[in-house]
Amino acid sequence: MSGWLGALLVLFIGILAGCGQSKDTVPVPGGTSEKKLKVTDATTPRPLLSANALAGSPLPSYELKIAPRELAQLEHGFFENATHPATFIASGMTYTNVRVRFRGQWARTWPKKPLKIFFDHEQLFEGRRCLNLNSGWRDPAFVREPLAYHLYAACGVPAPRSRMVRLQVNGTFRGLYVEVEQPDKPFLSRINRKGASVFKAASESNQSDERDLGAEANYGHHYNLETQKSNGLGPLRSFCHDLAGASNAAAFFNQRVDLDEYINYLAATTLMQHWDCFNKNHFLLYDGRESRKWLVIPWDLDRTFGDHWQGGFDDAQLPILLGTRPLPGPTGWNRMEARFFGDRGLRLRFLNRLEELLEKEFTVEKLSPFLDRLESDISADAALDRARWPGPTRDLHSGIAQVKSYIKRRRAFLQGEVARMRQSQG
Repeated sequence: MSGWLGALLVLFIGILAGCGQSKDTVPVPGGTSEKKLKVTDATTPRPLLSANALAGSPLPSYELKIAPRELAQLEHGFFENATHPATFIASGMTYTNVRVRFRGQWARTWPKKPLKIFFDHEQLFEGRRCLNLNSGWRDPAFVREPLAYHLYAACGVPAPRSRMVRLQVNGTFRGLYVEVEQPDKPFLSRINRKGASVFKAASESNQSDERDLGAEANYGHHYNLETQKSNGLGPLRSFCHDLAGASNAAAFFNQRVDLDEYINYLAATTLMQHWDCFNKNHFLLYDGRESRKWLVIPWDLDRTFGDHWQGGFDDAQLPILLGTRPLPGPTGWNRMEARFFGDRGLRLRFLNRLEELLEKEFTVEKLSPFLDRLESDISADAALDRARWPGPTRDLHSGIAQVKSYIKRRRAFLQGEVARMRQSQG
């Protein structure tokens, strides 16, 4: 097989793995299918830029030093999880015994791939064991992820922190990246849930949707236990089993779920139109030491603020109840969300909170200053990034304007939907 033909085969396999799907189409509400948005046909990355081009950027700056042979192995085996040795430098500090690999699924097929950096236990980075650097390559605005985490936090959800950073590799500009805090022990300490159990919804078959999976061992195929590993998956099994069998949904949610924070999570998810979280791309947290209640931690937020699974970034009218059984998302529906919205009283509490957030948090006036600061901070590095990794558009300003337009249009749509749902409630 010729070299170019083999490369095309690897790329094709990578596309099939995108978004956790095993096929090149995804189901949509109503039973139709659409081809997945092609994002791997960008031109070849341009030559690396020198470190001198980075002078004066207001963003945090990181550097990786990695042996050329290790870097070549990393780039070639982009679907492998083997880590490669490196040195990490930030704020004048040098961190040795670092390990690096690519992260994500679909994003590994992009020209510019996200990175995960692991630090030695004896030399943590700002108290953290690992660092997630997401690509942002598909996003015309670069900033959907940090904006989404910002909005979750503004709505009262314990969410990972996120910011834009720039990265150099071996002294040359690698790109503009989205740093996202890992939901691990330092995160738990920050949100006052020290000692909680964290379960990552990571089903390759899209079954981490809080369904009753039967025996405890079955949950290991669809969830990863991130903390308190000695406790096992028993608490998660009990929660999902009891959720499925609860005769009174309101009583179950009041007794077993941190209800205010869960309502905030549902409302913020609705505001930003996060449709890729129903049976993957979220964490479940169980506070077994204090409240003995559950909550949901948001994750993988790049496909928000107008991004649609059929392609494009301009959709603002996905239904409020998307992700329930009558209105499944592209990969299915969430059992916890469905039980919640099936109760009239809980649904009314959600509508009240959603309406409040539409007035106080989800407005162009409230979010535009945040977006303007991001645009100002990243504009120079975004231009360098697009020169290094040609992507959807070179015009950052139009990408940011598209996000602002989404906020305005989504807000108007949701106000109408809330009024309609209230009327139907009687």
